[in-house]
Amino acid sequence: MAPKILIADDEPNILMLTSIMLEDCGFETILAKNGAQAIERALKDNPDLIITDIVMPEKDGFEVCKTLRANKAFNRVPIIILSAIGDEFNKITGFEGGADDYITKPFNLEDLKNRVQTLLMRSKDHPQDDELGSAKVIVDENIASVVDRIDTGTPELNDVLRGGFPKGSNILLMGPIGSGKSTLARRFTAKGLRSKERSMVITLDDAPAMIRKSLEGMLDRRTQEYEEMNLFSVVDAYSWSSQTDSKKEKNAIQGILDLNQLSMVIADAGLHLGQSIQSKLGGRRILDSISSLLINFDLSSVQRFLSQLSRTSMAFGMVNSLFLLEEGTVSEHVLNNIKYVMDGVIETKQTGNEFYLRVASMKWIDYTRDWVKFSA
Repeated sequence: MAPKILIADDEPNILMLTSIMLEDCGFETILAKNGAQAIERALKDNPDLIITDIVMPEKDGFEVCKTLRANKAFNRVPIIILSAIGDEFNKITGFEGGADDYITKPFNLEDLKNRVQTLLMRSKDHPQDDELGSAKVIVDENIASVVDRIDTGTPELNDVLRGGFPKGSNILLMGPIGSGKSTLARRFTAKGLRSKERSMVITLDDAPAMIRKSLEGMLDRRTQEYEEMNLFSVVDAYSWSSQTDSKKEKNAIQGILDLNQLSMVIADAGLHLGQSIQSKLGGRRILDSISSLLINFDLSSVQRFLSQLSRTSMAFGMVNSLFLLEEGTVSEHVLNNIKYVMDGVIETKQTGNEFYLRVASMKWIDYTRDWVKFSA
């Protein structure tokens, strides 16, 4: 059965053009002339993907996003905003409302088609790990064969993932303190820098100076040189959490930390780095402590922040992000809420003097779930 795509736009020419293009690609289209009709048709016809304009009669595109995201049945349905309004404020508002991508008019038909196909591929449901009863998880080979992978920086993890992380994925990296999470994260960053990929570290638990020193032990040049080439950036929230001086850092939280401020500092750093809607240069990101966020903010705020950050992956040019979490610092309920916004989960542990990792879940590709020893 062909995927169903709901298109909402009050411009008849755009509505018809988009519909014809998508039907030529083998999709079934559902048309809505305003926001209220879009919500009505979505609830009635259960589309696989939604494309919506912003400025429409009765309800705008932001209201369409928020209304549908409030319905659990539409939590994982991809939403693309297609609008002539291209300023940063409206783009951020779109992502905050639940959009997965934002495309400005006039648009390239081939670009829209590719983004639709990618989002549909990524939203495809797969069996949950505990339903499989096997150490090997199999996904659709046709999907797995077209998923680009990026080197994780750790050969053992590359082997388990049969090549690396799916490009543009958001990964939760969790394990006890001292189980090798930071090592995996810094190898991931160092590999990106060696490959001339844009790389950002958002730090709450470790001092920026320590992060730079650790990375320089894995690189053949100083991190300052990568920063001067606009390949590397540190967002410093550590100075806030540790009450130390942040004046040395260009991208630092000032005063009282709130998640909106952190989002804006990340956005500013990303703009200079090329991880933005305008540049779409992609690359890598590390958030070194979800645990610290959960200590200072309520679950709903943190979940919303993580969701907003993860949703920018595709729009910023397929950014890969690692989110680190200390095992045992949150309840099972909270952990499940965090996992919900992730594309994969990797666990680490230490047994004696040896370190192990395993992929607990990963969308879009096949992988093995066995624990594998790695050097830390």
